[in-house]
Amino acid sequence: MESAATATEAFLDRAGWGGARGAPLAADASARSYLRLTRSAGDTAILMRAPVATPADRDSLAAYLRVGAHLSALGLSAPEVMAVDPARGLILVEDFGDATLALLLAADPATARTAYTVTVTEVLARLASAPVPDWAARPDATEQAGMIALTLGLLPDARAVGGLAERLADTLATHCPGPPVLSLRDCHGDNLIWLPDRSGAARVGLLDFQDAVALPLGYDLASLLDDPRRDLPEGWRTDLTAGFAEATGLPVPEAEVRLAALSLLRNLRILGIFHRLATQQGKPSYRAFLPRTGRLIDRAVAHPALAALRAPVAELRRLTEGWAA
Repeated sequence: MESAATATEAFLDRAGWGGARGAPLAADASARSYLRLTRSAGDTAILMRAPVATPADRDSLAAYLRVGAHLSALGLSAPEVMAVDPARGLILVEDFGDATLALLLAADPATARTAYTVTVTEVLARLASAPVPDWAARPDATEQAGMIALTLGLLPDARAVGGLAERLADTLATHCPGPPVLSLRDCHGDNLIWLPDRSGAARVGLLDFQDAVALPLGYDLASLLDDPRRDLPEGWRTDLTAGFAEATGLPVPEAEVRLAALSLLRNLRILGIFHRLATQQGKPSYRAFLPRTGRLIDRAVAHPALAALRAPVAELRRLTEGWAA
């Protein structure tokens, strides 16, 4: 039987990258791994190795290719696919470099502010104006609220927060109406690359988009602005929300309540994901993000429009207060 190393060498030979030097890149929360390849001429590419052992694995790989092609057709910057072997989970893609918005935020706040603004007012606005492709799942408000089921399942007694998912579904239906838009879902500073040599919305490179589905307008805004991994400088959240509202035609108060409701949904889900990664999947570094996740949940539920959710959310916060220890 052909070994994984032999299969990879053969794949790279066929793609014209045989003999390229490889350097591992930091892993994300998935089971994928990444290698930056450098040829003798100095040009680079990224080898992504994805699991293909199960039908779900293979579906995820197919989704990556499908969503990437859709984003490129919209004039957005998804990495160009240079070669692919779906049976072995090997994809060779364009290298966008290392200028993530997360790194810019720490090293060059002025440029980061420009990059965040382009993401909000051009990338997310373009996704909002484009028709949702037929292949995208369209969960309704009840199914959206069901995204927190993982967190509820990790509670010592989920009955103590009875009705939380139902109240969250009501809130989403009431305050996030209208047709859904294609959501990247993991739209945060580690998955966005600043590409200043490009123009318009293409100045932001997009990564990790294979889980895209149709969700209420504003979900990716909440993902970007209320990211448990990092704090934004004072005032950015307000200004970027206003910029998103203008770019998408929303009144600012409606954009703010959408942001609160969708941030609550997302971070209630992330609370369980990060806890499971830290305790069950050998990635203890995710524990450090749990206190900020809790603070984001508290801020979201403090919005006046979310008053009906405060009691069950407060109980959930009590039951999970030991997760960050």
